Amino acid sequence: MNISDSGYNLNISGIRPAGGQGTQNIQNQDAAQQAAKSAASGEVSANALISTAKEGQSFNGQILDITNDQVKILLDNNQTLNARMSEAVNLNIGDSLSFLIKENTGSNVFIKPFSQDMNLMKDSAIFNVLEQNNLSPSEKNYQIAESLMNNSMPVDKNSMQKIMQQSYKYPDASIDTLVNLNKLGIPVNETSISQYNDYVSNSHQLTNDISNINSSIIEFSTEVLNNIGNGSDGVPSGDTVMQMLDFNDSLLQTMSDAEDMANIGAETETASQNPAQLNEDGIDLTGEGASAQNVDNSVGQNPTEQLSAADSLLAKGVDVKASAENLGIDHETLTGVYEGLAKLGMDDETLKNIANESKSPLQLLNNINKAVSDSFKENPESFNFNDIKQFFTSEEYNKVLSNGINKKFTLDTKNMKNPSEIDDLYKSMYEKTDKLMKAFSESSGGAGKNLSENAKGMQERIDFMQTLNNMYSYAQIPFRNDGSDANSELFIYMNKKKMNEAKDNISALLHLDMKFLGPTDVHVSLHGNNVHTRFYVEDEQSAKIIDEHMTMLEKAIKETGHTLTNEVITREPALALPENMVVNEMFGNELEKSVKRYSFDVRM
Repeated sequence: MNISDSGYNLNISGIRPAGGQGTQNIQNQDAAQQAAKSAASGEVSANALISTAKEGQSFNGQILDITNDQVKILLDNNQTLNARMSEAVNLNIGDSLSFLIKENTGSNVFIKPFSQDMNLMKDSAIFNVLEQNNLSPSEKNYQIAESLMNNSMPVDKNSMQKIMQQSYKYPDASIDTLVNLNKLGIPVNETSISQYNDYVSNSHQLTNDISNINSSIIEFSTEVLNNIGNGSDGVPSGDTVMQMLDFNDSLLQTMSDAEDMANIGAETETASQNPAQLNEDGIDLTGEGASAQNVDNSVGQNPTEQLSAADSLLAKGVDVKASAENLGIDHETLTGVYEGLAKLGMDDETLKNIANESKSPLQLLNNINKAVSDSFKENPESFNFNDIKQFFTSEEYNKVLSNGINKKFTLDTKNMKNPSEIDDLYKSMYEKTDKLMKAFSESSGGAGKNLSENAKGMQERIDFMQTLNNMYSYAQIPFRNDGSDANSELFIYMNKKKMNEAKDNISALLHLDMKFLGPTDVHVSLHGNNVHTRFYVEDEQSAKIIDEHMTMLEKAIKETGHTLTNEVITREPALALPENMVVNEMFGNELEKSVKRYSFDVRM
């Protein structure tokens, strides 16, 4: 382990003793006693601990022993650190020092002595700045000046007063947050402060907002439906039932697009469009009733055999398996929904139409609401109010609703072809949350307030992202892949004002939060026709998965007329890299400079 500081020419691979021999012997004896005490207490070497330290951290230690170019340092916790020195320095055994981690390469740790004198020099510089600008040396002024200096911002009276005014207006915001917002050119207000802090704490993902919206819609719907008809004796009431159906319709309309609207009715009934053609034995020649006929025949051979829920529905002409594949909803959930409709008394033909005609989860729910509404209007006596309420608040119904909401707020990776789809997604998210707030903002109860707040939160997230996008090429892309939702972030290393200056040399950073790969960062650079990718993954298993599928990427890149070179990099467990490199980059840190300081397992 090398411990060095170029500023002090100290490489703790070489602290040479200085001072008289007698003094040194006494100090050696004291240090030896302390070392023995440390060993007796069972303390282990601190080398492993220091190797995981982050840059900027400090620790205290006392020089225990110096032998040739080896030095032993006793830390405050009685652990010992062994180091090697490369240069002689004027220090004595027994000296107590503070050290600052200057650089950690994973295999080497470089430190520098850190003394109170350094703080005094910094304090002196800050107080001089305050004095030059006729500002009092108050604690607040000191913090502002220090933050401005640390962020390479001008430390003048106007800058100081601007941050001071903002700190009084937003007392809960840290000085560093205010300084950084000003540095980025982002207007300072309650929303931007909150959004910035979310990015810094890595809690800014749109998928979090989508999950919150989804949960609050389900909670709100359940609360409203359960409150309708409270005190009812179970006898159907036209007003209460229609109130329930009207609420469902209003909620679905806020989330539905044209392709999700109800499309069932007398004119779409399968029987009228494609009447079954039966032979003399009663067998359906068209196939429309084949499945049901086969089920009936097989059951008839064994009168004691009981139909499963799916087979029972198939006998009614409802192919749950086909419907599940078409809608992207699990088989069990759909079975429960169709069973629930059958228990409500929905006739087989309507049930079959709902399953066959619904092309999206929200269209399924719109068709269900329309079918129940039409049936109730025709024959209200056949419906029980509590049964209807139980169906619309059931776990299966809410799962379909949740699935439909997620699909409206995410992109399907299988259908992503045009970049404008991202803009369309943001626009759709904004419009739908706006509809939610306008439609239900006055609703009483905690669930309604929670829904309105989450809808507003999503809009604020999109607004702040747009502010960032005005300065950088940055976007979040919530997406669906093989039935699971994930979040991605794209950051292009180019100020938008300079985008036309270097079209042939572009670098971008993509952050993915994947179900199986975990947090994954992909650095992509384009030089002429050559694309180079560098994947940063958490473990060996993730690296292996990417390796196995790299040919797919190579093929896709080749089809665009480009060549591909790539690396898959496994981060070492002890490295303290940022959770999200995109955020780290956008707010000022440089990925490529930091990456070169670390040791990686690299495969080409």
